Amino acid sequence: MEASMNDTQKKLCHGLFYLAIFTFLFVWFTKIHALVVFDADDWSYLAYVRDTTPVWGEWNPAKVFPEVVFPFFSTVAAYLIMPLTKDYITAQTVMHALVVSLAITGYLWCFSALLRRCFPVSRLTASLITCLFLLVHFLALRSEDSGNQYLFYCVDLNCYYNYLLPALLNASVVMCLIRNPGLADFLSFGAPAAKGCFYIVVYFAIFSNLPASGILAAWAGSVVLLSLIAHGKVKQWKGIVPENGFPLLVLVAWFISAVFELSGGRAASAGGSTPLYYQLYLACKYLARILLDLNRLYQLAIVLIVATFCVCALTPRKKDASLPCPGLGVALIAAAAFGVYLLMLSSAVGPTAIRRSENLFGLFFFANLCAMLMLTALVSRYPKLMLALPLVTVFLLSGVDTRENTFLESNFAGVRPAVCADISRNLIEQLQTADAQGLTEVELRVPQYVSDPDTEDNWPHSLNLLERLPGTLYAHGLIRHQIHVTAVADSAMNISFHLPVPET
Repeated sequence: MEASMNDTQKKLCHGLFYLAIFTFLFVWFTKIHALVVFDADDWSYLAYVRDTTPVWGEWNPAKVFPEVVFPFFSTVAAYLIMPLTKDYITAQTVMHALVVSLAITGYLWCFSALLRRCFPVSRLTASLITCLFLLVHFLALRSEDSGNQYLFYCVDLNCYYNYLLPALLNASVVMCLIRNPGLADFLSFGAPAAKGCFYIVVYFAIFSNLPASGILAAWAGSVVLLSLIAHGKVKQWKGIVPENGFPLLVLVAWFISAVFELSGGRAASAGGSTPLYYQLYLACKYLARILLDLNRLYQLAIVLIVATFCVCALTPRKKDASLPCPGLGVALIAAAAFGVYLLMLSSAVGPTAIRRSENLFGLFFFANLCAMLMLTALVSRYPKLMLALPLVTVFLLSGVDTRENTFLESNFAGVRPAVCADISRNLIEQLQTADAQGLTEVELRVPQYVSDPDTEDNWPHSLNLLERLPGTLYAHGLIRHQIHVTAVADSAMNISFHLPVPET
């Protein structure tokens, strides 16, 4: 009975641990670096309607997952949360902060479950290493006192759904597959309902975003490669396809998603006239610069973990000469494969894409996963290392924050979220006033970001894309009639909201 109570208490503490993580993340995305509906892309996709299958020739043919879930949760915010908050922008912030915070918490739970399945470690040890895993997502790219990206950062709300959430989904699926390879046996008949749900998740993971789905494809490729090596040693090739049915299916589906994506308008507008080999050179150069500029404390921690693991793995012991680390081989090969894939993809769409943290997520996911698997293997062999984990956690935490505004705000204007929210409320008020007056056409005043809005794109409030704003407000019940808008960049808006006025 006492043992049972102790186990119950441990489970309760484990649950409180994840509740604390979720609470921290929710506060982060609502108060510290709030997710606010702001730019033209946000407004364009809040109420966007698309099929749940790839559509040949669309602007984003294979981005099924982001373009389905973003409007869904935005509509939930409009009709369920706004009656409580009495404010549309606040309701959207709360809803999307909930979604992103839950996604990251689930991602961390998958990581912790992977550790507990693959290694003989306690919940406490797994929780401490999970804390380290969380911290390195904030620490890795912090190279300056202010204005840093972090691995959960995206440049606007729409990008959280287009990049980060698909990446978290794919990474979580990969960790579940490493933890429980039986999930990949699609010929088994155990728990068909649960397995059916799992395949729906895999479908959304693949048809989400090419940088993100590359995470799952890299895992599948590494599994197939290791199987080829194993069969090659014994020169038995007949069992390769049956043994790797699911990874091969993933690769085929991922290839189909890539072909669909190539048919779209975004793919047609990417790239340029620069030779591909030079684009690849620039992508390699940018990636090398990023790796050299990584946080020094992060670099030191990774080097120490890898070096210690290699020394211990190569040092024989009397009882056990090996240092088992389940999943490490797959993760290492997948990391290398994803790195090559990221370079090729960036050279195709534009080498500067590799500088964005949301595109780098997959590479750092595999790198951090390898390092944490090594650390867990070391703690499993040398339990006294557990004594150092709390100190290391505090040490890394102290390296994350600075006295400045450490991390970038999630908006293209680079202003505080409260300013973004006030601007968005102003746009809504303009249209609600026109709606109350029965107008069907109106000029929508927006801040001016360029010298000549008539010839330049007034991003992040592009004049042509903002034509979709009334449709979003109509779909969410904020106006009663459809209104045709002509967006006009007005420097007076800049003065009202204390934004810099572009020189003419």
